[in-house]
Parts: sequence; structure tokens; C-alpha cells
Amino acid sequence: MTLSIVARDVRTGQMGVAVLTGYLAVGQKVPWVEPGVGAVATQAITEASYGPETLDLLRLGTDPRGVLSDLLDADPLRESRQVGVVDQAGRTAAHTGGECITAAGHAVGEGVVAMANMVGADGAWNTMLDAYEMADGALTDRLHDAVIAGHRAGGDLRGSTSAAILTVSGDPGEPPWSRLVDLRVDDHPDPVDELSRLLRLHGMYALMGEGINAIYAGRHDQARSALHAAVEHELGDVQAGFWRAVAAFSAGDTDAAESLLVEATGGDPAWRLLWERLGSAGRGGLEPPTS
Repeated sequence: MTLSIVARDVRTGQMGVAVLTGYLAVGQKVPWVEPGVGAVATQAITEASYGPETLDLLRLGTDPRGVLSDLLDADPLRESRQVGVVDQAGRTAAHTGGECITAAGHAVGEGVVAMANMVGADGAWNTMLDAYEMADGALTDRLHDAVIAGHRAGGDLRGSTSAAILTVSGDPGEPPWSRLVDLRVDDHPDPVDELSRLLRLHGMYALMGEGINAIYAGRHDQARSALHAAVEHELGDVQAGFWRAVAAFSAGDTDAAESLLVEATGGDPAWRLLWERLGSAGRGGLEPPTS
């Protein structure tokens, strides 16, 4: 029913899961990740409890193989389960039950497990593993590349409707709810392309967030640079343009602020009202520019 990949980046310690399926809202039950602890994907006849229960035991330092063995021993439906686990040390465990619908299987590499069931081509999991190991860049991008490769190698026999990607820091000092990327496509005719779009959009929002934070920290050059990049991004939008105007105003460049505000918003009164409310709320000392 599903293909997924669970991995720890050996360079950064980041961990994550990417998953694609022909069922609604796959991100709700399959991927489970906690900073500094581990990552889990539970699928086939999905038992969501494998996620939090595995993380609880990994947090105590238990080896992933021991964790998974204990959970499977207690599960009467273990032959219908498919589970992959990676911990913060890069140790792995994987299980594909004998009753998982073919083609079904998994492949294990250094700090990575690729899995698939009910896919159109035998060995799609090996294709995913190869794609992950050959990919460059951030963990999120490598997981994404692997899912695309699995999709192209056969994918879900029913077609795909939902996808998700979840990554976290490897720092055990991060709170358990901290996320680097947490994106979901719940119901879409082309969830692979939509997930790709959302990842690009996430990049734009990361630039915008950097710029907004820099405004309020008084780092004016950084704010203007990040927000300029957000506007110029392929998915840059009116909000990025609005905050670029705010950055200019905060840096004392009032003439540029007015021009940028009009350029971004086209004089939309809702954005002009937001500008005024930022000032009245004491956000950045804004005053409404003259029309």
C-alpha cells in the first residue's frame, strides 16, 4: 500500500521519514520522528502505536533490533506489518511480514531503511535505497529523491494520493515537538509533484521567516537580503513583498518602503491596514507611509 524511507544523515545527525501511498493522509500514522532519538515508519496493515512505542524505547538507549523484536513478538498481526527504524546512532532495524501484499520488501543501508508493499515492481525498495545513497544535499532532499525514485520504479498499484516528509535535528537537546520540515499532502491527484512544490515553498518561507526574525532583532542588512531572496524565489508571493517593505522601513529607508509596499500589494487596502496595525502594535516602530 505504501513506500517509505527512514534515514539518519551521517553528516548532520538529522533524521527523517518520507512516505508515499494510495490512501488518505499518510502523514497521520506512518512517520514518527523525535530529535536526538530516532525515526520510525510503520505501514502495510499499519499499527500506529509502533511509532511512539519504538521512540519511547529508543529514548532509553535500547537497540532498534531489540525494540522491534519485542514489539513484533507481542503482535498477533506481525506478519501483516512493515516497519523500519533508525536511531540517533545510525543503528537500523526492519521487518516485512510474510503476509504483506506483494511486491513487498525492504533494503537496509548505513543509517537508512527503504520499504515498500503493494507496489508495481519487485525491488522498488532497492531503487529507493540507491537513489538516497547517490543523492547529494540536505537530508530532506535525499529523502524526497528516494520517494520519487520509488514512485517511478513502480509505485503504489492503486496509484498515489498522499505523501509526507518529516525531518528533525539530531540534537537531543531539542524539544520532542521540534521539526525541521513537516509537510503533508493528504489527498491529491499527483502527490509527488505536490510534495515537490511544497518543499520549494518551504524554502521560500524559510527565507521569509529568517528575514522577519532579523527585522525584530535589528539586523537590517540580513533582513533585507533574506526578504529580497524570498521575493525573487520562484514561489515568492505578496506576503514576502510586504515584509520586504517592512524591512526597508525598519532600516530607515522610508521611500523604498513605500515603493516596495505598493509594488508588492498593488495598493490592496487589506495590506495597507496590516501595515498600519503593525505600527500601532509597536512592531518595528512602523508608521503608515503616505499614499
